[in-house]
Amino acid sequence: MMQISFVDRDELTLISKINEEAIPAVNTVSKKEFIWFYENSIYFKKVTVEKILAGFLLVLPMNIPYKSLNYSWFSKRFNNFAYIDRIAVKEEYKSLGIGTLLYSDLEQSLPKDIKIIACEYNIKPLNKVSQNFHQKMEYKNVGTQFTENNTKEVSLMIKKIND
Repeated sequence: MMQISFVDRDELTLISKINEEAIPAVNTVSKKEFIWFYENSIYFKKVTVEKILAGFLLVLPMNIPYKSLNYSWFSKRFNNFAYIDRIAVKEEYKSLGIGTLLYSDLEQSLPKDIKIIACEYNIKPLNKVSQNFHQKMEYKNVGTQFTENNTKEVSLMIKKIND
């Protein structure tokens, strides 16, 4: 049975481990950075399967001092958005609908004044699973940019909500 709930601060070590196992779909994050995310997030939930932490979704609000190229790109172009910084699901729990559950819960949980959810996925190297997932969830491409010293290119995506 799957359950969704807020991440507890004492779970950040396990969250960090799941994140590291998801590289290169996400970038590496230190425990100290996860504490900052925990303290600054607008949405930070996990899914457990039979009481085992299977995955998480981390979302940040606008107007915080976050030095991410992708976050900055959205900040310069959009108002009233929430930024999906990362989602990670343990390998053995993929294809169970955890990502869909988290994204759907996010859409229902955000304050009504937030009109856009923003995110990105890698197009170089291509993360085909993420591409298909975001298309299924009705996210639309609004730009691309190179990151990590031009070693990666991302598709910058949004979904309008609360219209």
